[in-house]
Amino acid sequence: MFKKFFILGILMLVITFTAGTAYSKNIPSITMLSTRNAPLTSQMERTLKELRAKFPGKVLTVNVDLEDNPDIAKKYNVRYIPTLIFRNSNGKDIAQVIGYKTLDEVLATFSESGIRF
Repeated sequence: MFKKFFILGILMLVITFTAGTAYSKNIPSITMLSTRNAPLTSQMERTLKELRAKFPGKVLTVNVDLEDNPDIAKKYNVRYIPTLIFRNSNGKDIAQVIGYKTLDEVLATFSESGIRF
């Protein structure tokens, strides 16, 4: 039980730290909520890697494994994996979408909120 809370606490610190870094630099972020073995997780990871490569230093990506963090799944009411949480540079949630998305679809989601790279 202690280990579960310890891991959750560490994860929250990592998310807070990385999110704080994104907001202090005024860059948007995308968090992927998934599990290691979900079929679309590796495909979505490739899209996020492509996003980071195409726009270095302009967007932060975070992966959260829900098997290790079920409380986060409850917080965001995750029903399908992957679930993507888009945030603006101030840390405000701007969209929550489900399923695999291509780079163009990710960019369109940001664009709908007025964020362009």
